[in-house]
Amino acid sequence: MTEQGIDKASSFEAARARLLALAYRMLGSRAEAEDVVQDVWLKWHLADTQAVQTPVAWLTTLTTRTAIDRLRHAQRERASQASGWLPEPWLDEVAPSAEELALRAADMSYGVMLLLEHLKPDERAALVLHEAFECGYAEIASILERTPAACRQMVHRAKERLRRAGAPLERPDPAVHGRIVERLRAALEAQDRAGLLQLFSDAPQLISDVPLYAPPPPFPTANPALRAQGPRPETEAQRDREPGSGPKWMAVVTSLAQQASHAEVVSMAGAVCIALFCDGEIVGLIDVVTDGKTDLSAKIVSLRILTSAAHLQAANRMLGRDAVMELLARIKDHPGASVTVSRDFPVDVDA
Repeated sequence: MTEQGIDKASSFEAARARLLALAYRMLGSRAEAEDVVQDVWLKWHLADTQAVQTPVAWLTTLTTRTAIDRLRHAQRERASQASGWLPEPWLDEVAPSAEELALRAADMSYGVMLLLEHLKPDERAALVLHEAFECGYAEIASILERTPAACRQMVHRAKERLRRAGAPLERPDPAVHGRIVERLRAALEAQDRAGLLQLFSDAPQLISDVPLYAPPPPFPTANPALRAQGPRPETEAQRDREPGSGPKWMAVVTSLAQQASHAEVVSMAGAVCIALFCDGEIVGLIDVVTDGKTDLSAKIVSLRILTSAAHLQAANRMLGRDAVMELLARIKDHPGASVTVSRDFPVDVDA
């Protein structure tokens, strides 16, 4: 490899984590973000970069513009999906990679990622660059080929649109949020309907990557009894309110919990959420939004439920059955080594 090639490779590798975090914030999909970063690498590798004084700025500009082009196409596809579209979750790793650390530095909660779907691609780029990557308006103007004044207006307009979308942009108190999520997990596992009603506001919002208030498809399971049982069909009266059972949103969350073998609390984008497991694989993620109160009177006002295999692929690579088997193999091969495991990592080391 030539000296220039070595410099190109090292310059790109130094910026790679930042580029991946930027592309993910723009697209809401880890797979699409990795595709964008790969495209940028190919263009960087083939380009004449001798006159480039700041490689990271060149790469950031190209990543942003590539992500905008891909987002315009993706938004048309997502708008045609009958069940709607949710961003792919990015679970926090126990031993963070460079990409994970870059993502945490570009701090945006999953709720904010969902709200970003309300923005036009240029607005989204301006807001992400300014709020998550602390770029100045002059730098954003250079990337988007606009004036600094126009970029300032775009960021202001984007913030206003997010506020009108209804969900809080501020992160909740971590301790309060964690206690509520744990109470929700316990209530779901116990099928405690009275406990669930105490946790939720009067009319919580449910957002899902599958149609809501229809019987959810059964999770794949090796348990013949569960597979044969399947979800019960809803009658018209049950869709409004099932006597003695609670409002219709409760049927959705309890049905999902019934099909899972157990539930665990995991970290996603710096906040805890609930992972539903079946036969060692994550089959659902439940993200919680509260009303912002800072004590135990806080109520859940919104749930984001993800159950599609595509959305959960990255999560299973980290916490699914194969990841568990790999961890156990490392413990077996190196019995004296120290292996760090999160508190809720679903591993039975005595099995």
